[in-house]
Amino acid sequence: MKRHSAASNFLLLLFSLELVSLGWGNRLPYFINYFFDTYLLINEDTPVGSSVTQLLARDLDNDPLVFGVVGEEASRFFAVESMTGVVWLRQPLDRETKSEFTVEFSVSDSQGVIKGTVNIQVGDVNDNAPRFHNQPYSVRIPENTPVGTPIFIVNATDPDQGAGGSVLYSFQPPSNFFAIDSGRGIVSVIRELDYEVTQAYQLQVNATDQDKNKPLSTLANLAITITDVQDMDPIFINLPYSTNIYENSPPGTTVRMITAIDQDKGRPRGIGYTIVSGNTNSIFALDYISGALTLNGQLDRENPFYSAGFILTVKGTELNDDRTPSNATVTTTFNILVIDINDNAPEFNSSEYSVAIPELAQVGFALPLFIQVQDKDEGPNSVFEVYLVGNNSNHFIISPTSIQGKADIRVRVAVPLDFETIPRYEFSLFANESVPDHVGFARVKINLINENDNRPIFSKALYNVSLFENTTVGTTVLQVHATDNDVGTYGKVSYFFSDDPDRFSLDKDTGIILLTARLDFETMQRYTLTVIARDGGGEETTGRVRINVLDVNDNIPTFQKEAYLGALRENEPSVTQVVRLRASDEDSPPNNQITYSIVQASAFQDYFDIAVSEGYGVISVNHPLDYEQVANGVIYLTVMAKDAGNPPLNSTVPVTIEVFDENDNPPTFSKASYVITIMEDIMAGATVLFLNATDMDRSREYGQESIIYSLEGSSHFRINARSGEITTTSLLDREAKSEYILIVRAVDGGVGHHQKTGIAMVNITLLDINDNYPTWKDEPYFINLVEMTPPNSDVTTVVAVDPDLGENGTVVYSIRPPNKFYSLNSTTGKIRTTGVLLDRENPNAQEAQLMRRIVVSVTDCGRPPLRATSSATVFVNLLDLNDNDPTFQNLPFAAEIAEGLPAGSSVFQVVAIDLDEGPNGQVTYRMQVGMPRMDFLINSTSGLVTSTTVLDRERIAEYYLRVVASDAGVPSKSSTSTLTVKVLDVNDENPTFFPAIYNVSLPENVARDFKVVRLNCTDADAGLNAELSYFVTGGNQDGKFSVGFRDGVVRTVVSLDRETVASYTLILEAIDNGPTGNRRTGTATVYVTVLDVNDNRPIFLQSSYEVSVPEDIPAASSIVQVKATDADEGINGRVWYRIVKGNEHNNFRINPSTGLVMRGVRHLDREQNSSHVLEVEAYNTEQGPMRSSVR
Repeated sequence: MKRHSAASNFLLLLFSLELVSLGWGNRLPYFINYFFDTYLLINEDTPVGSSVTQLLARDLDNDPLVFGVVGEEASRFFAVESMTGVVWLRQPLDRETKSEFTVEFSVSDSQGVIKGTVNIQVGDVNDNAPRFHNQPYSVRIPENTPVGTPIFIVNATDPDQGAGGSVLYSFQPPSNFFAIDSGRGIVSVIRELDYEVTQAYQLQVNATDQDKNKPLSTLANLAITITDVQDMDPIFINLPYSTNIYENSPPGTTVRMITAIDQDKGRPRGIGYTIVSGNTNSIFALDYISGALTLNGQLDRENPFYSAGFILTVKGTELNDDRTPSNATVTTTFNILVIDINDNAPEFNSSEYSVAIPELAQVGFALPLFIQVQDKDEGPNSVFEVYLVGNNSNHFIISPTSIQGKADIRVRVAVPLDFETIPRYEFSLFANESVPDHVGFARVKINLINENDNRPIFSKALYNVSLFENTTVGTTVLQVHATDNDVGTYGKVSYFFSDDPDRFSLDKDTGIILLTARLDFETMQRYTLTVIARDGGGEETTGRVRINVLDVNDNIPTFQKEAYLGALRENEPSVTQVVRLRASDEDSPPNNQITYSIVQASAFQDYFDIAVSEGYGVISVNHPLDYEQVANGVIYLTVMAKDAGNPPLNSTVPVTIEVFDENDNPPTFSKASYVITIMEDIMAGATVLFLNATDMDRSREYGQESIIYSLEGSSHFRINARSGEITTTSLLDREAKSEYILIVRAVDGGVGHHQKTGIAMVNITLLDINDNYPTWKDEPYFINLVEMTPPNSDVTTVVAVDPDLGENGTVVYSIRPPNKFYSLNSTTGKIRTTGVLLDRENPNAQEAQLMRRIVVSVTDCGRPPLRATSSATVFVNLLDLNDNDPTFQNLPFAAEIAEGLPAGSSVFQVVAIDLDEGPNGQVTYRMQVGMPRMDFLINSTSGLVTSTTVLDRERIAEYYLRVVASDAGVPSKSSTSTLTVKVLDVNDENPTFFPAIYNVSLPENVARDFKVVRLNCTDADAGLNAELSYFVTGGNQDGKFSVGFRDGVVRTVVSLDRETVASYTLILEAIDNGPTGNRRTGTATVYVTVLDVNDNRPIFLQSSYEVSVPEDIPAASSIVQVKATDADEGINGRVWYRIVKGNEHNNFRINPSTGLVMRGVRHLDREQNSSHVLEVEAYNTEQGPMRSSVR
């Protein structure tokens, strides 16, 4: 209420001053820039010397104006051109240093000065790169850190606003083993680590802001050191171990050295070796410590247990410090082959072999003997030669002759055998190595079986004879003869045909061949007979007889067809081939040589010739023929074929020659053109005209019967292709087309360029009938008419057209239904106003309708008259006068908007309407001047209220905005209302620790649940968005610390051990209780230093020390160095040494600080005491419990 009153008083004061000035005083100038009521935005990257705006002012007295800027700070940053009002920037802006200015500008005339205050907002640009905190970054983690474990947090901030101040993290380049949370900077393990592969990682962290146009980024290095864990099994080296050993190697021979190593590189352990499998008969021994594999017995490669070699599997086991086996093992499998030496001779599977075979066994025949020879050695040691020795041993061959190891020997016939020559064979078979005395031996005996082995033999291989085809049946053709060297019945020969020929016979005993049937040269010119000669033992031999048949002239020529048909067109040129005919004669030359001749013709015989070409008789014409002179267009010829025999033989054949007509006369119409008239309402399909064309050609192909009619020029007509009748195809319309010119073509039966055509023109004129309704032109009609227009004013002219002729096309207009506001000229169609007043705001709905809508009908003057199918409508737009205020529609105005939304976010849609039209009804919106803070703008056209800055609930929770809606009439009318904007809280404030870094020192023996530090953290949000929860997110890998979920108190969980971890860098995170997905966090770092206490005793590096010395070693000579370490630091880790037992005679002494044992003042005597056992103690303090001893 107070704010409203002040504004009212201010307006009243201005009004009073204006009244006075109208009378006699000076009227002061005033600013008219919009930003005096809102604010002026200047980006921080605006160059110095740039024009940022221009001051505008108005003086009603039109006095010269002078502009200026007021104030020291404003003058440092801004300068004003006094005459033009241009404002210049004098020095750079930096939003991060100063984000807002309140600048007072002045304008003065000759009488006074007016000042105006402008709120200048410095617009943010992305000019700051993110900055990392608490560098350098380094962390140590064990190699067995689980995947997903957070190991470190990086922190970078950016003072820019919005997206330019939002920081995202990434690795550049990306890491295969680590990932970084893009929003929180938490580094996690994403892949299993391996100290033996990589001991350290150097990662580059990129912090980038989210500005869309020019993002800025900063890099930081993160060093990650990997510590070793005993997690690797041993591996064998120098693989593979496969090897060979000679079978005569003596026991104790070293076969292979087996070596394995521990893959853990931090502190590798020793290896023990054992044989797992494959050690047949314990033939090998493996040294447990050295890995030496030796032979433990005598080998023999021919022993079946050893012949295939050995497949050994050995195992390497990591040894603990006390030499006991651990669970870390590795195995490998390898082959050991036994190498042969030559210590065996070849041996046959039998000492004697015997067999009987027929004398006709073919060369290459394999004797049915199973002969096998073997040398039990292998490789070159088992190579030997096999050969036959004895009389006629060359009649047989053996294979193979060169053998390695074992083979089956095949004995084969090498030459033809003959029982009558050699009936029996006997020889020796040897297998011989190159080594003396390595020979195998066996006897082979072979008996032959006698057989009949001679065949009959013909006196000739081929008997050849010739006979004329008319030779008399019964004539002796020839005699065949064969002999056989065998005696007795084996030498008796009989003769047979292999097939029974139908024209010849053969005497079984004499071999005489007789003709038994007539011969025919044309059927068979040659006979080939196969004769079989068989002896008494059944052996056969075949012979051939060739009988040639000689020709005589006994066949007449024969045509291939019974009749031939030829064709040609009239006027064909001479020497044109008409017919090809052919006759054949089955006789042989010269009896089958044929000549042709034309012996008869029905007409024009002299016009035809016949000649022989390629064996054919070719008939051709020597003069062109005229179709019109040939009866029925056909000529009949008789052709004779005669052979060259003596006497000659002949035959004839009929030949028909068909002569075809040529197309040489075009179709002809009776007139060149036809002119007719028809009514436009003629029926579809009605006859319009008959046309006829004639053709003088005689044939059906080209004459009158071949004529086809076609029509061009309009699809409304068609012509019968045969009769020439022209008919309509559809209803006609004179108004669409009043005359048609058709082209009619008559074509005969010719093809292509031989076709003949006749053409006639047909002109058809249509006569009019009243068949068209009037139609409106440019309907509907839209006009503008100012209300209160005087009577008899022109409104518009309506136009209708009728395409008919005369009175059929004359139109008459009328208003239907009647309209009291308008009159109409029935002939011209002009509409005028009547004396009835036009009022756009007339509340009577019926009269408002009549004022805005005129319905006109039209008819023609035909008999009967035709009325237009529809009326024309004239739509009258009555132009308005400004007489209505804008009215708000969505009262009351109240809006809610979440804080943190970007500038330009929509807040509320103000809607006001004005019943007036045009500028009178055009509503614009503005916010009333005098608002306390212009964080909002309203779109002057749409009424959309948007934010001009990012709202902050923590700064202003609620706004009251005065909205004015004005029309554009003269004078303007307006309405005012209030919009209430409530800013809703969002989780946009990060929890903030104070301080952000804590330094704490603790002794390592503090009790469990010891309070380390209490964290101080606040959140500027409200409600759940400000409720905080605390977590330890880094540096607590061993779980020694915890933090109170709500109170933020860091406590110890278990006791500490400085010797394990000497310091901690704890990353504490506070998370608010905002909505899921939008919770905000703050981090603090707690550096915890663990202080040492003396809680570790010295530990000797060895469990015992052994050494041998000569008994005459000089006094003070070094004997052995013992060494112990203490994990404590400083004085707590200082180690002292002393001998507590075994030195009763002072034979030894020890350096208390180094642990070096030396000979004492008394000499050593082996015969008196050959060994000494000393107990040495390592301690921190004389009386303290932290001590240990060694022997």
